[in-house]
Amino acid sequence: MSTASVSASAPRAPQPMTARHWLVAAGGFLVMIAASVVLSGLSLLHPFIVRDMFTDDHGQPMNGGQPAFLTYFTVLTIMIVVTMMFVAGRLIAKFGPRFMLGVGSSIMGLGVLLFAFAPNPVMFYVAGGVIGVGYGLSQAPIPPVITTSWFEAKRGLVLGIVLSGSGVGGLLWSVVTPRMAQSTGWRPTIVGMAVVLVVVSLVATVFLIRNTPADTGLRPYGAVPGEDGAPRQEDPETLPGFTSRDAMRNPWFWLLSLSFVMIGMIVSVTQVLPILLNVYTGVNISVFSLLLATWTFTLIFWKPLLGIINDRIGVIWMMTITLGLMALGFLYLPQMSSPAAGFGGAALLLPMLAMVFMSAGVSNATVAPPLVLRHTVGARDYSKLLSLGLSFYYIGSALGAPLWGAIQTLTGTYNPGLYAAPVVLALIVIFSLLAGRNAPKSWTNKAPAKDVSPAD
Repeated sequence: MSTASVSASAPRAPQPMTARHWLVAAGGFLVMIAASVVLSGLSLLHPFIVRDMFTDDHGQPMNGGQPAFLTYFTVLTIMIVVTMMFVAGRLIAKFGPRFMLGVGSSIMGLGVLLFAFAPNPVMFYVAGGVIGVGYGLSQAPIPPVITTSWFEAKRGLVLGIVLSGSGVGGLLWSVVTPRMAQSTGWRPTIVGMAVVLVVVSLVATVFLIRNTPADTGLRPYGAVPGEDGAPRQEDPETLPGFTSRDAMRNPWFWLLSLSFVMIGMIVSVTQVLPILLNVYTGVNISVFSLLLATWTFTLIFWKPLLGIINDRIGVIWMMTITLGLMALGFLYLPQMSSPAAGFGGAALLLPMLAMVFMSAGVSNATVAPPLVLRHTVGARDYSKLLSLGLSFYYIGSALGAPLWGAIQTLTGTYNPGLYAAPVVLALIVIFSLLAGRNAPKSWTNKAPAKDVSPAD
């Protein structure tokens, strides 16, 4: 037998993990730490900003109260949506993820600085718009795109680890910001956040992240030559899945998009959760910080855990478990209306457990959409459809934040929304399941049956 025939019949070895794969994952992790300024850092300061600028000395709303202030988050998320839908994809394709990370992170830093010095509600809206543009160009679309391009095997686990960086950053802010805001004010605290955001993002972009494995002569981790890695690099049109045009015509894609809107609306509770906890804990800053730290600390562990669950039993079961836990958290939150004096010893266990359950759902909202979208639309035009799909999540966030504030303003409590949330969470799981089962049957490029199982 000739040497050529032996080599042709030899098994193709998958791409092993290299130091560069690790460095890219570490870079994505740092980018998400920087993103935590927007994902959780600013919201932790909402009670201080509302008390300082949107509540009078008697505790009554002024300058429009909570809904007027939280409208900045609506502006922020609308700009994320507009940027991701119409600008981000083309700029990332033209200039590459690394360049756009640097540009977008710098714009975000400018927006956070504007937020720190905002003298009135209008300037909060301007700052929110600038932050949204920067976030839509960089932190929102690029970490999932880089992760999925560098990892074929263990993609869910690695994506979970990368996204857990926002939990690490959130834990830092939950420990530091309440005390710093109380002692030096919320404005200097936000200036510090802006500095951390820009420095950490640029370090990750310059020293760790590379655009694609091909740039360094590698393949995605776990990719087999001629099977996984080669089609991605040589002829993406052969990959199974929808073209972006066909996805737009598919009703199951739009049902999944609706579920993303609903996820965004529910998870936007994070914008008022610090305000709610601040009311429940009164002046006890230690209990307030402990509950916030529990919430953000468990985000660190939930996201990689969700990746493991996804890799083992599939994204739909992962969503069912985590959103079910979040539903329990929502049902308990109305029971936390005792004054701060009631929090002590064993009385803190249930509130802390509720924070753990809430963080499960918040983690699901960042880990599940890229994975369930990939499962639903396939690999064919995934990078294009990812920006569009995530835009619907941010549309939900834009609608949800002021809605939560309006519920409190109109009823004097968040309870109506807290009790309605579990019903919405159940609908999210049902819609995702239906889309995941039915959309692959009409993919533009068909795939083997094993590729369309909900457990993949």
